[in-house]
Amino acid sequence: MAKKTKAIDTVQVARKLEAARKLNWVCYGGLLLLFAVWNLFLDGSVKWWLLQTIPLLLVLPGLLKQNQRSYLWLCFILLLYITAGIVDVMMPTRGWQHGVLAVLSLILFVSSMMSSRWQVQLQNTNT
Repeated sequence: MAKKTKAIDTVQVARKLEAARKLNWVCYGGLLLLFAVWNLFLDGSVKWWLLQTIPLLLVLPGLLKQNQRSYLWLCFILLLYITAGIVDVMMPTRGWQHGVLAVLSLILFVSSMMSSRWQVQLQNTNT
């Protein structure tokens, strides 16, 4: 029995990919800005700022080139931020920064995952 394949609307997938990439950059910049404000101006240190931003900056060259693997690596890195944000949100003595960290990380994780998926779909239809 032959497997039935569904035709992909490349225009719709390209629109979704573009929207997801824009959302990626908004959340990515938001995380970097959050870490800068949190650690350099509120109650952190330069060491914590470097520790939090370097993992995100490792995938930046690939994201600028729109490399599909960089989106996947970003998802793996974001799992650490999501875990830390959610654990800290549950503690009553923590500030608003942890909630923002959890939300931005979750949104960035989903949009990066979907960007990777839609990029592969578009590449497969073009070949």
